[in-house]
Amino acid sequence: MNNDLEKKRQEKIESFRLQFDADSDDDITEESGSPEENPQDFSIDLQSESSPEEQDIFSGDDFSDSELSSYSDDAPPPEVTLNKKELRAAKRHDKKRRRIKAKKNRVIFRTVWFAMIIFVSIMIAQYIMVGVNDMLAVGREEERTVKVTVPADATIDQIADILVSNNIIKNEAFFKLFATFTKSTTGFTQGTFQIPTNKDYMALINDLQSEENRTDTVKIQFREGISILEMAQMLEDNKVCNAQDFLNKCNSDEFDEDYEFLRNIKNKSSRYYKLEGYLFPDTYEYYVGEDPVSVIYKFLRNYNSKVYYTKIRFVSGEKKQTIAQRAQQLGMTVEDALTMASLIQAEAADEDDMYMISSILHNRLATAKNGGMNENDEGGFLKLQLDSTVFYPYKTQAQVPASIRGTYSSRYNTYKIEGLPAGPICDPGMKALEAALNPPETEYYYFCHKAATADEPAKAYYAVTMEEHLANQEEAGLL
Repeated sequence: MNNDLEKKRQEKIESFRLQFDADSDDDITEESGSPEENPQDFSIDLQSESSPEEQDIFSGDDFSDSELSSYSDDAPPPEVTLNKKELRAAKRHDKKRRRIKAKKNRVIFRTVWFAMIIFVSIMIAQYIMVGVNDMLAVGREEERTVKVTVPADATIDQIADILVSNNIIKNEAFFKLFATFTKSTTGFTQGTFQIPTNKDYMALINDLQSEENRTDTVKIQFREGISILEMAQMLEDNKVCNAQDFLNKCNSDEFDEDYEFLRNIKNKSSRYYKLEGYLFPDTYEYYVGEDPVSVIYKFLRNYNSKVYYTKIRFVSGEKKQTIAQRAQQLGMTVEDALTMASLIQAEAADEDDMYMISSILHNRLATAKNGGMNENDEGGFLKLQLDSTVFYPYKTQAQVPASIRGTYSSRYNTYKIEGLPAGPICDPGMKALEAALNPPETEYYYFCHKAATADEPAKAYYAVTMEEHLANQEEAGLL
């Protein structure tokens, strides 16, 4: 039985050696030699390493072949102890195996990485190609025009969404990237636009940052003699701008830098509205939601052109002059001429009446050298006594706020002050300005009007003396 156990033991050792040799590389032999040359190095003394109990088992008489077979087949193999050379060989083999495996992994990783790079490159190239085509309007629909509405203070996200939803552009992300790169993400104009679909990104941005293609425009005709309060309300009613914002700007110095005639105003604190009289009445076209500053500039540009650059003939046979030149010729400031024109505009029944009222106002003011007395020994003419000034800046007492209506008294009331008021009481037209600077020579100091009826127009009455004036008032039904 001992022989059989020894034989079994030798067979297991030989089997282990053969299996180890099969997995080992030729490099192992360089240091430790081949198994044939050093067979003793590969021998494993199981018995010497066994515990006393294990040695008893191997040497006992009752250890049968069947028990050995059962041990070999079912029980775990006994612990095997390798010597130093065998351990070094095993480590070299494991290291080489790992090196080969790492090399294979690198090849696989490089292959996958290269494939990913190619795939990503193709995707990027395709994205750029599609984006560039959209940026340049290549492949867009046949040219058509789309109406779009831009909200106030629109962001680039809102603009991109508007363009995509209206099928003007296709690539929202590329459009925002382009706008960011060109620093065009802000400054979009509020309003409604007509946008052609065949425009590139830069042209679209330029259109939406300007007002050239806006369609939400409003035309407003301001009549001669309109006041600044009435203007403000008309602008608000037509959704051009807020009335109070407009009035606030009309009392600011924001426009002085561009216009010398505004810088020349010295009595701003005495005026109700600094720009009253300078907002030239005409027909204007505005954008819905337009900035009040832009609205006012349109008025001022027109006034500047009419007063300082438009030449007319005031007196037959004389050369043409501008309003400013004519005022200087008469020894008047443009501000005084404008204020007188506003009074004429507010009081006159028609164009002919304008010239007669101009003559009366000039005659009254000319009495200043005599303390307000005229050649008929009648006085008090420095008080122009014009009804249109009593409730300024309101046209009538009914327009005065109810809280102050009963006690309201205007600083412009010419029944209380002498001479011209501090500024214009309305915005006169060219006819009133011409009349103010070209008064006919008359002896009149008084005027009144009979109100118009359904059958008859208003009728004007002029008088030299107070007695005549009272008779005219009685005839006009004013007394």
